[in-house]
Amino acid sequence: MRRSSLLVAGVVTVTCVFASSGVAVAGEKEDTAAIAKIREMEAASVNDATSEHVTHIYAKDVKYLPPNEPALEGAEAVKAWLDAMIGQVDVTLEYNYSSVAVKGDMAFEQYGGVVTMTPKEGGETMTENVRGIHIYHKGKDGAWKITHDIWNTDAPAH
Repeated sequence: MRRSSLLVAGVVTVTCVFASSGVAVAGEKEDTAAIAKIREMEAASVNDATSEHVTHIYAKDVKYLPPNEPALEGAEAVKAWLDAMIGQVDVTLEYNYSSVAVKGDMAFEQYGGVVTMTPKEGGETMTENVRGIHIYHKGKDGAWKITHDIWNTDAPAH
């Protein structure tokens, strides 16, 4: 738990430094637009109940830290986690906030949104506010991929 807290604190600090640096990076607008498309693909995967786009969104060795669950490593582990989730609940993910800082081939995003989950076997629909951090890396092919996805909810841990 402490290691995750330190990682998140470090990422937030780096994000704030890059965001406040005021240094213009060539192609930053194009990179920010490409990152927005990755975020949209991530939401579409959840909303469409399909994990087929995971390899287009996440790096092969992605570090994925969902709330109140063990950390996952690797796109295949994220795909399996997503398949298990969408097998149990109908999910709607809507991002309502994003702040992206690009620095060379790295980008840092702080985001917020709303997740609504309805159990497929019946039961009460749950809605949670989510917030998190995506760290991106731009590959030699020019494609951005999420290397770290760290998120939590406003709901207290149970």
